[in-house]
Amino acid sequence: MEERKEDKANGAGTDKLLPAKNGKEEPPRKKKIFTFKIFRYRFLPLFLMCLIMSLVGFIVENIFRLCRDGVINSRRQALPFLFAYGIAVFVLYVVVGTPREMRFFGWKLFKKDSKLSTAAKYVLYWLVLFAGVFFGEVLFGTFVEWVSGVVLWDYTGIPLRFTKYTSVPTALGLSVGVMLFMRFIFEPLMKKLEKIPDKVLLGIDLGLGIPVVIDWLVMLVLMLGFGISKNLWQIRFW
Repeated sequence: MEERKEDKANGAGTDKLLPAKNGKEEPPRKKKIFTFKIFRYRFLPLFLMCLIMSLVGFIVENIFRLCRDGVINSRRQALPFLFAYGIAVFVLYVVVGTPREMRFFGWKLFKKDSKLSTAAKYVLYWLVLFAGVFFGEVLFGTFVEWVSGVVLWDYTGIPLRFTKYTSVPTALGLSVGVMLFMRFIFEPLMKKLEKIPDKVLLGIDLGLGIPVVIDWLVMLVLMLGFGISKNLWQIRFW
């Protein structure tokens, strides 16, 4: 009974305005409906982050091809989202965290009182990213070609390449770009996404996520199952 009285005194469980520290009244905080978390962040905003990065991946790939070949295209999908990029960011967050809070799944690699400098931690984080990009591209590209005969990309002509699927310059550029994103953009953006009402998040995740995932799965089935890999549209600028 005493706890309930104390809760009411603090405004818990009521819709009344709560007094703020500055003397002004604040509206009561709405409880989150979907509270399932993956480490620090909830799943709903994390999935929206994946969708955002899928769009960014589509744009980045086309910018690269525009600069190299003078062409942009659909990247073998109907929608301008490359869900593999969203999955990559999600896996990166789950497995190694961010440069500020590097971990291996749930195990933090460095304590707060660690003597290792911040610069050394960032270098280690980048090395993990570089190795993941360098060998991940080779393994995935080779696997797809072996299963379906489809060559997803070809870095022939780029110096310091290792097979057609990876090279030092591309792995370096991707790993640095991803590290900068995880350091300066990921956490601030996640804080913004966390503030979106759950019903809005759920609507966006379902309304946009379902078509994006279906589009990605159809592409995988056609490519891996039937060896079909065609762009739906292409624009050549030069």
